[in-house]
Amino acid sequence: DDPQYEEQWNLPLINMPQAWGIEKGNPDVVIAIVDTGFDYTHEDLASKTWVNVDEIPDNGIDDDNNGYIDDVRGWDFTDALDAANAGDFLEGDNDPIDESGHGTHVAGIAGAAVDNGIGVAGIAWNCTLMSVRAGTSLGGGTGLQDNDSASAIVYAVDNGARVINMSWGSRKDSFVIRDAINYAYIRGVVLVAAAGNEADSEAIFPAGYRNVIAVAATQQHKQQ
Repeated sequence: DDPQYEEQWNLPLINMPQAWGIEKGNPDVVIAIVDTGFDYTHEDLASKTWVNVDEIPDNGIDDDNNGYIDDVRGWDFTDALDAANAGDFLEGDNDPIDESGHGTHVAGIAGAAVDNGIGVAGIAWNCTLMSVRAGTSLGGGTGLQDNDSASAIVYAVDNGARVINMSWGSRKDSFVIRDAINYAYIRGVVLVAAAGNEADSEAIFPAGYRNVIAVAATQQHKQQ
């Protein structure tokens, strides 16, 4: 009964209704959205958001000894000190809220609540979504630094993510991100990244790494 489901032509195109007959996800499977964070208060995401139950909120103590204080809903790794950004970008903190909308959009695709009479239907009905912020607002767009992205990937792995989604990329092969990807892969994490929006054959990374599932796109009637 999600009102915008009828507009989601992509779901029947990839046979999601048939797939849902087999599997709808599991709350124990955590999907980390490494992006610009996401709006964990959003009515289609709030019930799906990962909560670090080993951390006591707002007590100023790293209760679970994972190196991050009060990381109840994930972590914000952005510290783009030399960039002309807007909003929260100067140093990392425990509030991975989205300021640009990109990560919220991605989180909704991955796992927006289903049959709640609101918005869209997510792919993974029952999986949990972890907000890990590595991207900042940049003149109407978004930007990510390699060290922030790599730290976000490692954090997601160390805090129980089973899947990591990375809907971003660069033509530059970054050894820092590559090492983080390998760290996740050898620990059994499924890694997914965007193949790009440019409709060309040149690889971008992290989608171009062998350990990552690269996701391309199609239009409604299967044009490239």
